[in-house]
Amino acid sequence: MILRPKVCLYTLVLLSLSTGLLWPSATSTQAQDASSPNFVVFIADDAAWDDFGTYGNETIRTPNIDALAENGLRFDRAYLTCSSCSPSRCSILTSRYPHATGAGELHLPLPADQVMVTTPLREAGYHTVAAGKWHLGNDAKSQFDRVLDTNGGPGNNGRWVEAVTDRPADQPFFAWLASSDPHRGYQPGAVDPPHDPANVRVPAIFPDTPAVREDIALYYDEISRFDQYIGKVVQTLDRQGVLDNTVVFVISDNGRPFPHCKTRVNVDGVRTPLVVHWPAGLKATGSTQSLVSVIDLVATMVDLAGVDRPSTFQGVSIRPILNDSDATVRRFAFAEHNWHDYRARERAVITQDHLMIRNDLPELPATPPADGVRSATYQEMQRLRREGRLTGPPTDVFVIPRPRLALYDVAADPHCLDNLYDRPAIESVQQSLRSALDAFADLTADHFDGNAEGLTPDGFDRETGLRLPANQRSSGSKRKKPAAK
Repeated sequence: MILRPKVCLYTLVLLSLSTGLLWPSATSTQAQDASSPNFVVFIADDAAWDDFGTYGNETIRTPNIDALAENGLRFDRAYLTCSSCSPSRCSILTSRYPHATGAGELHLPLPADQVMVTTPLREAGYHTVAAGKWHLGNDAKSQFDRVLDTNGGPGNNGRWVEAVTDRPADQPFFAWLASSDPHRGYQPGAVDPPHDPANVRVPAIFPDTPAVREDIALYYDEISRFDQYIGKVVQTLDRQGVLDNTVVFVISDNGRPFPHCKTRVNVDGVRTPLVVHWPAGLKATGSTQSLVSVIDLVATMVDLAGVDRPSTFQGVSIRPILNDSDATVRRFAFAEHNWHDYRARERAVITQDHLMIRNDLPELPATPPADGVRSATYQEMQRLRREGRLTGPPTDVFVIPRPRLALYDVAADPHCLDNLYDRPAIESVQQSLRSALDAFADLTADHFDGNAEGLTPDGFDRETGLRLPANQRSSGSKRKKPAAK
């Protein structure tokens, strides 16, 4: 039996209450003035943090994002609160962890009583608009001045320019521009010319075969389409003369839609690209290693806008990092994995150097989402496995049981394959991160009673990715039938 180190735990709790490094307290900010900046958030749907030119991928074409980063600030240690589409988006907009939003599982709508960043911004005179993929539920629409139809073009990006053009000229604005790129399923023709499969970068977690390369190339094409639409909006803002005083964020909602990535709480699942561009106010440029969470983004917006911070927000402003790239605003980031097609419950804590996962259902494999199971890459992995030819890192997704506790060095082991948890040399780190997870559970009321049958059951077959008939699903969950993929 390993005893919880109580001194460390309560030290962390006290630290969190006093400094905000674990759990920030609500504070008021400076009064709003005429220079209140605009805010534009570009959010990709299933893009990996390192699949952009500015993050070192020399094959993929993302010139517009790369230009924003070159003249802005690129975050190399930015993390999501989960690796699942709708829970991630709800979390970002409310500055709350998924289990605290009431929408912690895929397709659950954001409850009407949850406060999004648009509410305090509207009260301060901001015009608020959303365009593109929604995935937040109907109640959330009332907290925007305008929500544009998502059927306006390839990748659901067709009305982004309209969102920043057809607006009151005398108000600052907030624009949530959500893409459906690079979500599956893929069809050729997203960009011209398409990416050459021969030139793609195949991560070590996938087998390097022609089928996998073709799958990655189509994924690259959709990221490039996302980038092209960003370019259209940035050009529009520049022509309007408002780009300099517009804080632009480029992020993703979860990792790439491939095995070992999307829905996982490892680095491939929850590290996100984060580029901030703001010529009029950004003092720090280049890149930063400072640790941040996506729930910090809207906390930063109300800070920069001079708006009182809602008491419900659980994030902390990253404004100090925008002024000094070496500044520190948090010691820990947290992530979670709840139902996304398949039963799951995992929690992770992340520091500058390490990531620890607590898996409450180690008897289940790390099956990718249903559309990922149906993907060419996963089908190829299954084929090679049947033939006895799948070896090395790609086998991770088939391991049963998985460790209940795992600890990784995120710099030396970015794919989180070498579990250091029981290594004596790292015992102090292990104890510190266990204490942080315990404190987080206490502070956010996120305890698990151990009853797996009380969790939402699998909605799809883990081998084929096809929907399970209702009579083949486990009992015990009150959740409604999962929506169609």
